[in-house]
Order: sequence, then C-alpha cells, then structure tokens
Amino acid sequence: MDRIIKESVALSADTELQEDVGMTSLQVMDLVLEIEEEFDISFPLNRLPDIRTIRDLAQEIAVVLDQ
Repeated sequence: MDRIIKESVALSADTELQEDVGMTSLQVMDLVLEIEEEFDISFPLNRLPDIRTIRDLAQEIAVVLDQ
C-alpha cells in the first residue's frame, strides 16, 4: 500500500481514515482489498462508501465474518 500521508496520528475507533489519517479514497479501497485478501472475505460493494472510520471498518469485518 502507498505511504499514508499523516504518520503520527493517535488512532481510536472514531478515527476518520480520510480526514484524520490522511488516506485518499483509493488508499481506503486498497486497505479494504488487502483485508479481503488477508482474511479471505469479501465486503459488499454497496457498503464500501460507509467505511469512514476505524469503527466502521471493524463493524463491516464483523458483519462479513458473521455471515
């Protein structure tokens, strides 16, 4: 994955991936792709725009794993 713009950000569940961390929408998509490949899961495409925070990402992972 490309280097993330902001290097020293305190992460929490409410940390915004784009606003706080400085990721572009493409970097967020790359992160999601890497998670899908690593854990052999697939996120529904219509849910991807809803992944804005670390909490959102974790919740989407939980939903996919519960299926």
